[in-house]
Amino acid sequence: MGVHILFIALYVSLTGVLDGVGISALLIAHCIINLLVDITRKDKRGVYIMSTFNVGIMLITFANLSYINRIYTYGLSEESMYKYIIIEYINDGTLIWAVGNASIFLGYELFLKSSLPTISVEVKNVKIIEGYFKFIIALAVLNLSGNIVNFGFISGGLQKVLGLFSVMGILFYARLWGELGVKKYRNYAVFLAVMQTFNALYSSYLRIDLLTPTIIYYGGYFIGKSNLKAIFSSKIFVPIFILVVFSQFFNTLGGNRAHFIDSFKSEDVEYESRNSYADLSADKNERGGLLERSSNIAQISNVVNLVEKKGLYLGQASAPLIAALVPRFLWPDKPQIQLGTWFALEIGAASITASTGRANNSVNMTIPGELYLDFGWFGVVLGGIFFGGLIALFWNSSKFNESAFNILGALWGGYLLLFALFGIGADLQIIVTLFSTYIIFLVIKKIAKSYEGILSRTSVAR
Repeated sequence: MGVHILFIALYVSLTGVLDGVGISALLIAHCIINLLVDITRKDKRGVYIMSTFNVGIMLITFANLSYINRIYTYGLSEESMYKYIIIEYINDGTLIWAVGNASIFLGYELFLKSSLPTISVEVKNVKIIEGYFKFIIALAVLNLSGNIVNFGFISGGLQKVLGLFSVMGILFYARLWGELGVKKYRNYAVFLAVMQTFNALYSSYLRIDLLTPTIIYYGGYFIGKSNLKAIFSSKIFVPIFILVVFSQFFNTLGGNRAHFIDSFKSEDVEYESRNSYADLSADKNERGGLLERSSNIAQISNVVNLVEKKGLYLGQASAPLIAALVPRFLWPDKPQIQLGTWFALEIGAASITASTGRANNSVNMTIPGELYLDFGWFGVVLGGIFFGGLIALFWNSSKFNESAFNILGALWGGYLLLFALFGIGADLQIIVTLFSTYIIFLVIKKIAKSYEGILSRTSVAR
């Protein structure tokens, strides 16, 4: 805890001394120290979510550092996907990012031992473990995991949970494979990973979704091994190779973000398909590489610019989140909450498409950025502490490390791990998503507990 307070003091005291590159380098050093502390924890058991969170922060911060250094060295290219960056506020934006994340680290430490009601259902019934695999396949056949039929007031949450049943099934079986060495579970995990990757080719607009199943598979395997030495085995070269290949083809895959398969079709098909998706830019020059895509300094610099021009928004930027508290069955016509679209329009990084009447871009403010936009430095520190505390409460509720057979905890905890690695660039809207998903899992747990005897009737051989 003292380390995070020390670094917050360093970030503030070195304002004006270090530029954006220097602050980014200091934040990376902060994350490395956090990782070393995590590794040496005496009470450490299994995977530690803040280790994953720190890796995610490091990746984004390194992307920021690289991008800022390129701008300082060569200037801003007109072909940059982040050509809306406000160069004069790079240093301020980097400071917001650093202090905000240090506050999240601090909040997590403050609530390290706390938990919400747990989501933990242990399944050792062989038939149910194998039936889960068949259930996921059935979801794929019915296309429920990605394009579920609208079920009214439960549609949004049900979509997410059913999707997690499919995606996190990879983690569940890969973890069993790593711990038990049962090849059948390896085959299940591989099949699901291939299925999810194939599905991403046709239905996903986030290119990282092509890589996610592979990351989940190997992550689950190494978690099952529960030994750091396993990471340094020959198996680590396969995901590294896939990552290298993926980065090489990143721009090609970005030809059409809505449906990757169209990237390999004709230009006419590409533009026709792209124009049917209002949240994407049609400018081919704005396709950035893998590293550049990870940077978020452009949007945070625009947050500073808005505050300088208009003053603090005092909650107006986040006010639409209040609508999320009203269930859709009470408000059937509740509008979609699209903070990223609003922000993109606010900073001039998007426009309304005449054919659809919708914005053609969406830009996340980031959590520290949104907190600063609404409440300034006071919001960045206190809001960051609050969010870090929520991560601790949610993670501890999963009891992820207690058993590889904790199927519900694996789904919920795996989702949190995925967020910690890839969802860090999100804005405060993620809090609503996390809470709604948690509540649904809590309901599922209550139902599953009624069948506790059946779930553990047939023991799995180790």
